[in-house]
Amino acid sequence: MYTPFAMNRLYNVCVLLGLMLVSVACTENLLDQIPTTQLSAELFWKTTADATAAVNGVYEANRTTFDRDYYFDGAGEFVNTRGTSNNQGTFNPSGLGSNGNFGFLWGDCYRAINRANYVLGNIGTLRSTLNQPADLALMDRLVAETRFLRAINYFRLIDLWGDVPYFTRKLDGNAEAYGLSRTPRAVVKDSILADLSFAATILPEVYAGDNLGRASRLAALAFSGKVNLFWASWMKNEGNSAEAQKHFAAAAADFKKIVDKNIPLFRNGEPGPSDNPNYWHLFQYFNEYDPEIIFSVQFGGPLLSQGEELSRDFGNRNTGFGQCWVAPTFRLANRYQLVSTGDFAPPLVLSRTTTLLNSATNPKSYEGRDYRMRATMVWDGQKMVQLSTDGLTVLPDSLPFRFGNRDGVTALNYDGQTSGYMFRKWVRQTGGIGRSDGPQDIYLMRLPDVWLMYAEAVNEVNGGPTPELFTLLNRIRRRGNLPALNTAKFSTQAEFFKAIEQERIIELVGEGQRFFDIRRWKKAEEIWPAPSGQVLFDTQGTRVRDEFVNADLRAYQRYYIFQIPPAEIEVNAKITQNAPWL
Repeated sequence: MYTPFAMNRLYNVCVLLGLMLVSVACTENLLDQIPTTQLSAELFWKTTADATAAVNGVYEANRTTFDRDYYFDGAGEFVNTRGTSNNQGTFNPSGLGSNGNFGFLWGDCYRAINRANYVLGNIGTLRSTLNQPADLALMDRLVAETRFLRAINYFRLIDLWGDVPYFTRKLDGNAEAYGLSRTPRAVVKDSILADLSFAATILPEVYAGDNLGRASRLAALAFSGKVNLFWASWMKNEGNSAEAQKHFAAAAADFKKIVDKNIPLFRNGEPGPSDNPNYWHLFQYFNEYDPEIIFSVQFGGPLLSQGEELSRDFGNRNTGFGQCWVAPTFRLANRYQLVSTGDFAPPLVLSRTTTLLNSATNPKSYEGRDYRMRATMVWDGQKMVQLSTDGLTVLPDSLPFRFGNRDGVTALNYDGQTSGYMFRKWVRQTGGIGRSDGPQDIYLMRLPDVWLMYAEAVNEVNGGPTPELFTLLNRIRRRGNLPALNTAKFSTQAEFFKAIEQERIIELVGEGQRFFDIRRWKKAEEIWPAPSGQVLFDTQGTRVRDEFVNADLRAYQRYYIFQIPPAEIEVNAKITQNAPWL
C-alpha cells in the first residue's frame, strides 16, 4: 500500500483551513474574494502554526489553478483532448477562449490571489509579536512563498486575458471590487517580477523533510525568467525590439543562475533501457522530488481527498479504469527522431494496413526512435500492465493496444479516444491507488524547461547559438539516446530555434506547455494557415477534428486572448471586454 510522502501533509491542514478561512459564502463575491464568514483574524493569527496553515491554504488554491494544465496540450497540434474529467473547458485549437470554457480559470486565479493577499495582510501583525530568530525567519519565508504564489497566478491571468484587475490587499467587499478597472499588463508584469525578485532573495534553494515541494529560490528565478521570456516574445511580436531585447537579456540572466548550479537531470540524463526508459520513471510519484523538478503542484494521494486524476485522464480502462481524455496524435509520433541519425524518420502513412511500409498501424514503423517515444506513447502492438478497476491490484497479464479493438479482454480498452494512440507518460503501472486518488505531483517547472528557455533567450540576444547552448540541448537529447546536434546544420539563430522547439515538443509533451508556446511565438497562423487550417486524422486515416478550417480572422485573434467573463463586466462597467470578443 502507498504511504503518503511527508510534504503532502501540507494539504492535510487545508480541509480544516477551508472551514476556518475560505468556506463558501452564501452569496458570490466579485473576483472570488474571501467570504466574510471567515474566522476572525483576531482569533486565528496567534501562532507560527496559524501562519503556516494559512500559507498552505494558498498552495491549495494554487493547485486548483494549475492542476490540469496538461489539458491545454489539446489546444495544440500534437495532442487530442477529447473532453475533460472535471467537465471544465473545451480544448480544441479553434474552439477555446470563451467564458463558457475558461471563466472558471479566471476565478481560480483570483481565488489564489485573494488568499495570498489575506495572508500578506495578516502575517505582518503576527510577525511583530515574535522575537525568536527562527520564528522571524519563518515568517519572512512564508511571505516570500506567498508572494511567489500570487505572482504565478497573476502571470497566468495576463497571459490569457491581457490587462486584468490588479490588487495586492484583501478587498473590503464587493463595493471596493466594483471600483476596480483593468490594470495594463505591463504594470502587472512589473509587479509580478517584483514579487518573484523578492521571493528569490528570501527563499532557500532546497528543502528537506516536511517542507519538500515548497517554493524555492530556484523556482522564483525560473518563473522570473519565464515571465521575462514571455514578455520579450510578446514585445517581439508587437515590433518593440528594444523592449524585447531587454527582457530576453533579463530572462537569460535569471536562467543562468540556475544553469550554473550544474543540477543533474534525473538519473544523470542517461536514457536507460530502450524498453524501460528512464524518462518514463521521472513521471511516477516515487521520483517527484528529484532535483530536476523545480516546482510542482502537490497532491496528498490516497484517503486524503486530495488526489490527482492523471491515471483517469491519461490512462485507459485496463489501467485502473482510466478514460483516455488526452492522447497523442500521429503528428507527435512523426516528431520522434531516429537514434541512428538524430533526424526525422519518413512520415507515417495513415492506413489500416498493418504491413504497409511506414504505416501508422505497423509496429515496425516506430522502431529505432528517440527512447522518450516508448516512455510517452502507446501505439499498435504495444503492451501495458493491467490494473484492477479500482486501481488497487496489478493483474497478472499485460494487454496490447489495438486501435479498432477496445474489448478490454484481448486488447486494451481506450474508451472514446479517437487518435489511434494512448499515453504511457503519467500513467501508473503500480497498484494501491484509485484513478482519482493519485499522489503524483504535477510538474510546473523542470530543469530541461529552464535550459530550453535559457537557450531561447541567449539565442535571441546573441543572434545565434553558443557552445554552451549546444551542450545543454545535447544533454536533453541524450535521455532519448539521440546523437548530438550537428553544429554546422544548426549554426544560425533561425535553425537553432528549430532545435529548441523540437526539444520543447518532445520533452514537455503532456505538461501543458505547447499551447502557451504557440501563443507567445504567434505561430497559430503558421500551423493552421487560413483558410484551410488542418484536419486531424487518426492512425487509420479517419477524421478526428477540424482545426481552424474556414476560420475567420477573429478565430485566430481569440486564440491569443481570452474572453473576460461577462459576469464581471455586468456588475462592473469599468471592466471592459477584449476586442476579439466584442
